[in-house]
Amino acid sequence: MKVILASESPRRTKLLKKIFKRFSVIPSGLDENQFPKEDPVNYALKVAETKAREVAERNPEALVIAADTVVAVDGLILGKPKDRDQAKKMLQSLSGKTHQVITAVAVCQKQEEKVKILSDCETSLVTFKPLTEKEMDSYLDQSTYQDKAGAYAVQEIKSSFLEKLEGDYYNVVGLPIRRLRQVLSSFLERKTEVEITDFLFPEGLGLGQSQNHTFQVPGTYPGDLVEISYQLSEKQPLRAKVFSIINPSPLREPPVCPHFGQCGGCSFQDLRYSEQLRQKGQYLLQVIEEYFPSESRYLEIDDVGPSPSRFFYRNKMEFSFGQSGNELYLGLKQKTKASFSRQDKTIVRLDECHLCTPLAEKIFSFFPELCRKTKLRAFDLKTKQGFFRHLVIREGKKTGDLMLLLVTTSQAELETRSFTDQLLQALPELKSFWWVENNRLADVVSFEKSHHLYGQEAIEEELLDLRFKIYPASFFQTNPLAAELVYHKIVEEARRLRTQSALGLYCGSGAIEICLSKIAAEVVGVDWDKANIKTANENAKINNLRNVSFWENRVEEVLPEIYRGSYDLLIVDPPRAGISPKGIKQIISLKIPNIIYVSCNPKSLARDLKILTDSGYQISRLTPVDFFPHTAHLEVVAFLCR
Repeated sequence: MKVILASESPRRTKLLKKIFKRFSVIPSGLDENQFPKEDPVNYALKVAETKAREVAERNPEALVIAADTVVAVDGLILGKPKDRDQAKKMLQSLSGKTHQVITAVAVCQKQEEKVKILSDCETSLVTFKPLTEKEMDSYLDQSTYQDKAGAYAVQEIKSSFLEKLEGDYYNVVGLPIRRLRQVLSSFLERKTEVEITDFLFPEGLGLGQSQNHTFQVPGTYPGDLVEISYQLSEKQPLRAKVFSIINPSPLREPPVCPHFGQCGGCSFQDLRYSEQLRQKGQYLLQVIEEYFPSESRYLEIDDVGPSPSRFFYRNKMEFSFGQSGNELYLGLKQKTKASFSRQDKTIVRLDECHLCTPLAEKIFSFFPELCRKTKLRAFDLKTKQGFFRHLVIREGKKTGDLMLLLVTTSQAELETRSFTDQLLQALPELKSFWWVENNRLADVVSFEKSHHLYGQEAIEEELLDLRFKIYPASFFQTNPLAAELVYHKIVEEARRLRTQSALGLYCGSGAIEICLSKIAAEVVGVDWDKANIKTANENAKINNLRNVSFWENRVEEVLPEIYRGSYDLLIVDPPRAGISPKGIKQIISLKIPNIIYVSCNPKSLARDLKILTDSGYQISRLTPVDFFPHTAHLEVVAFLCR
C-alpha cells in the first residue's frame, strides 16, 4: 500500500519513519486560516482531516496521513507567527504559564468513490519558566520560529524555556507516534457480521461467534445482528466494536434520553426494562452460586422488584462543568473512553437528564450562562486551573424540595448576592442553595468549606409517613421511592419477628432505624460520620421519637462494647466493599438471632453471607430491588436467622 504524508514538516517526516520505512511526502497546500479558531481541539481536527481528505482525493488507493498541531493558552489558539513581533508576543503569553499542545492526526483513503477517514487527538501540557527579554530575543535571533505553532520547537528550547512537560513528548514535537499507531490500527480493522446470542452482565457485553472467533461486543443484546470491526489477537474472545446494527434485537426499545450512548449516566436505557430486571436477577443468581454451589437451588430468591419510577428516580446527582472556548456547560463523564484525549471532551454536554429531575433541563439551560457572566472558567483537571467544578442537584421526591450545591475551587471569589438573586429569578422553585469550595485534585465533591447562601439549610423527604432532613453532605438512599419499598419489607420482617431491640450498623442519617422505631421498643444506629449522626438525631427529634439513639463511632470499635443478648435484630447496610473481616468476626461473636443485610454489591454480599452461614446462620430469603434502573447496579436485602 502506498503511504503519503500530507505535510512538509521535516519533524513529522523524521518521526513517521518510526512507523513506515517508505512513504511519499505530498503537502496539501491548505490555507489553515479559513477555519474558525474557537475550540483548539476542533480546530486541529478540522485542519488535519481536511489536509488528509484533499491529498487522498488526488491520490486514490493511497493511505494518507495528515496532522496539525496547535498551541492553546488561556483558551486562545496560537498558530504559526507571521513575523518576529507576533512570535515575541506569543512567547510573552506563554512565559511562566502552563499551556496545551494539541496535535490532531487523520488517516484517509479513497477507494473507488468511497472516502474513509479516521482522526484522533493527543494533548500534552507544557509549562514555561518565566522568560526574560534577553532569552526571548536570543531564541528569536535564530529565526527558526516561522513554521512552528506557538513560535517555538520543544527540541530547541528544552534547556532554556522548559520547566515541565506532561504527556507525549513526540506530540509536542509535532506527531504523536503512539496515538497515530492507534488510529492506524483502528483504520485497518477487519469487519464481519455476527449474531449476538448471549450477554455478559454487569459488563454490558454482547457475545457472538463467527466460524473462527468469539467476540465481546459492547452495546449489543441477544438477538442483534450486527456488523462489527475488530483486530486480530491471540487472546479469545476478541473485543469488537459495533460498526452498524443490521437487524435490532426484539429486546431493544428506543432510549428516552437523546444523550444515551454518550454520557455515563445510563448503560441499558435501550434495553427493555423487563429484560434489565431479568438480567439483574440472573446475575444475582450467578454470584450466589459461586459461593453456594450446592445450596443455591434451595435458597429462596425473590424476583427483582422494579423501581417505582423508571425515570427521574434519583434524588441526588453530581454534574460537572465543561468549557468550550468561552462557553460553559454542564454534563457527565463520557460512557466510554473518549475517541481523542482531551480534558474538555471527557464531559458530555447535557441539555436534559432523565435520571434526576424534570427541572434539570431548565437548570442546564440557564445555570452555565449565569456562571459565564462571572467571566470565570471551568476547572481543568489537567492544568489544575479554573473555578467552576460541579453542580449537585438534590431533590425530595415526595416533598418536591430542591437544593443546589455549586462546587468551585478557591481560585477566585464569587459575588454571592448578585449570583443568588439571578438564580432565584430563574429558579423560584429553589428551597436551598449552597456554595462549596473544594480544592482537592481528585475529581470528587469534597465539602472543604461550605457557605449557605439562600433558603433552608436542609431539604426534607418523606418515607413511610416519617420526615427526614437532607443536608448537603447527608447520606440518603439515592432512590427514595424504591428505598421505601425495602424499608417497608424490613419493618414487616421486624414485626413478624416481634423485635424488641434492634442495632443498625452503617446507619447513615438513620432512615432504616427511624422506620424500625414503629415496631421495636429500642433502636440504636451506629455510623462513623459525625454529620450523619447529627442529622440522624435531628431526624429522630422532628419525628418525636424517643426510642431511637445514634452513636458516632466505627463499627469495629462499637461491637466489642456490646453484650451478647443485648439485641434480637441486627441491620447491616455497609458500603460497597461490605463488612470488614474484623467487623464480621465481631458480629458473629454477638450471636444476634436475626440479621437483615442490605447491600448495593451482590459480590461483597455473597462473600459475607458465606462467612455468616459457615458460622451458624441460615439465609431465609434474598430480596433484590432495582434501585438504579438502566444501570448495572442492584440492591439486595438478605434475611438471616440462627
